[in-house]
Amino acid sequence: MNASTAAKPVPGPREMMPAPARPDTRERLLAFAFASSDLLVEVDENGLITFAAGAFPSRYGLAPAEAVGTAVERLVAPEDRAAMQAGLAHLALKGRLRPVALRLADRQQSVCAFAGLAIGNADCQRFCLTFGPLAAPLPETGVRASDAEGFGRIAEARLRDAVAAGRPAQLALLEVEGLAEVSVMLGRESREALLDRISSTIADAAPAGTQSELGGGRWALLHGGEANVETICRAVEALLRERAPASSAPRVTGTELRLAAPGFSTLQQVRALRLALDRFAAAGRAGLAAAGFAKGFSSFLGTLAGQAESLRSRLQRRGFRLAFQPVVTLSDRRPHHFEALVRPQSGTGAAETPQSFVTLVEAAGLSAELDLAVTKLASDSILATRSTAVAVNVSGVSIQDPSFRTSLEQALDAAPELRGRLLFELTETAEIDDLSAARAGIDSLRERGFPVCLDDFGAGAASLRYLKQFAVDYVKIDRIYVRGAETHPRDRELLAQMADLCRAVGARVIAEQIETEAQAAIAVELGIEFGQGNLFGKPGHLPGLVGR
Repeated sequence: MNASTAAKPVPGPREMMPAPARPDTRERLLAFAFASSDLLVEVDENGLITFAAGAFPSRYGLAPAEAVGTAVERLVAPEDRAAMQAGLAHLALKGRLRPVALRLADRQQSVCAFAGLAIGNADCQRFCLTFGPLAAPLPETGVRASDAEGFGRIAEARLRDAVAAGRPAQLALLEVEGLAEVSVMLGRESREALLDRISSTIADAAPAGTQSELGGGRWALLHGGEANVETICRAVEALLRERAPASSAPRVTGTELRLAAPGFSTLQQVRALRLALDRFAAAGRAGLAAAGFAKGFSSFLGTLAGQAESLRSRLQRRGFRLAFQPVVTLSDRRPHHFEALVRPQSGTGAAETPQSFVTLVEAAGLSAELDLAVTKLASDSILATRSTAVAVNVSGVSIQDPSFRTSLEQALDAAPELRGRLLFELTETAEIDDLSAARAGIDSLRERGFPVCLDDFGAGAASLRYLKQFAVDYVKIDRIYVRGAETHPRDRELLAQMADLCRAVGARVIAEQIETEAQAAIAVELGIEFGQGNLFGKPGHLPGLVGR
């Protein structure tokens, strides 16, 4: 959803929805009294709005009734949806949520105080949520688009909203050639000030858009069509002439990608966006051209469709290897199991990162083939060790695919010695459409003796719904909260709330991407049992291989 177009939640088929249980007038009056609010919504346990009141016309350009049946997350700016989900998780656990600062998905991206109260009972849990003015500035959460990964997540959410609403979305990519040389002349403080001014100049071109510095003199701006990339380039060049030494003359180049690809699924478009960002961050405009984006977004997807067979062949030939990173018990830091991470084989392309390889395969619609190939290779590695346990990723697309589940179950039934030593991590690389099918797949794995972990908890809007719908053995809390907890008190509180919620449903908790002793200490203090990150070991060979 791009706020620059006064993003409206997409009306759902309300006439097909069963009538929700209606609270009495007293409950609503109590809810209004709970916080002075501009917006009041009531949502069911799946996050769908069942009642709406307040300033919807001025904020979103629609009547309150039009919001009924839509996801409440659509009211909030994509960059704050993870924080909103953490708040909803706390609300489900504690019954009340004190005000948290969030930005709305209106044209101004207004900052509001988000609060909530649980109503109903365990059999029919509902939440009354208020969005009101801030009485005083509240601490910010550290979950922001401060890097390529954070920007990618926000951009994906905005693209999903744009596709659902039939609105335009465009990606402006800018590259400052010679910035490194200028930076050396300026010194650290002047360099940081210059980078901040460049970011501000780009952001000013589309105030309701989302921009981020990607590193290496490269920036990205997602907007609704109101910005002109050439105009931005000239503005940044003027800034550089003003700020940089006279002897240097950096050149700014820009590329505009219209993110529209009729005939392709939302998932394919989202994956193509992720790949474009990955290649541009790694190698600039040359990386985009080498990846096939020279003729545009839609052209890339059309070309990729013709490459599916060669990619499938590459998976069958194992054109990748696995690296294994330990997941340790934090109390003694001994490995509990290892996560299998995909690494493309050398010689497959200088700009091909592990993430871009996986994203390319997913964009081509081959998630199931990749997951089966990785499971087979990881299983072979497990059987070559004496007692090591390994976790492999399985995407939401795969787990709800009946043919994938049949193939996986047949492979597992043929190797009973893998039971207890092979784990599956359900990733949030894609929204799960068929929850009942996914639940059947997860239950089948657990019944066969293969534990299941819910990965990336807190990264996507569906995290809370998945935790409520699926019985899992482990939950891995997303890295953004672990990283932020060290420096942002609000992120520390969110991490604690999510850990409490996971334990409440009987899942053991893993904190990922622990890089410092301070982060490890926070995880231990919050009662988190397991940790993963470079502090405990980088991805490498699997220990204990027989014959090594």
